[in-house]
Amino acid sequence: MDHVVYITAAIVAVPGALLSGILIFNLIRPSGFWPADPDWRRDLTLWLFRAYAFGMVGVAGVALWVWGLGQWPRYAIGLPMMGGAYALSLWAYKGLGKDNTYFGSDGLVTGGLYAYSRNPGYVASLAAALGLAVVAGSVIVLALAGGLLAIYFLFALNEERWLAKGYGTAFLRYMVDTPRFVDARTVARAREDLLARL
Repeated sequence: MDHVVYITAAIVAVPGALLSGILIFNLIRPSGFWPADPDWRRDLTLWLFRAYAFGMVGVAGVALWVWGLGQWPRYAIGLPMMGGAYALSLWAYKGLGKDNTYFGSDGLVTGGLYAYSRNPGYVASLAAALGLAVVAGSVIVLALAGGLLAIYFLFALNEERWLAKGYGTAFLRYMVDTPRFVDARTVARAREDLLARL
């Protein structure tokens, strides 16, 4: 039955690989795939991304079905990670605004969660994927989470070029001051903000 998990993971990897190829191509030769106007290119990019993300959840489900539910510590660690990360993701996208989430130009957002990371929604989604891998108890799901990191990295590189063009010096300063994902500055700012509130 192990082969069912491997086959499912291989099927899920296909849209991830296609999406990564499109994003790399778009970096080399900007083709309007990401960021994209609301046309077939954006639809294709989002469809491939959703197929990969939901497929990863499917692989976790298949792994649980084939290999069993495992021990309770997996759930005690993984489920809170997933729930907290999902809430953080919603908070990040709320702070960004619906239009800016889909490449509007409502202004450069640098406050709230965006003071800690230029891509807090991506960071939160990656944390949720790690929680999913813990719950599934599967190295295969962990590998798919690594694929998600690669996709988010490619998304971010494409978005940075677009944001630098649209916001110029303001975005370039923001890039210097704030990490793409997380680093020591994120931890230091979070600690400073926490101490200031106490």
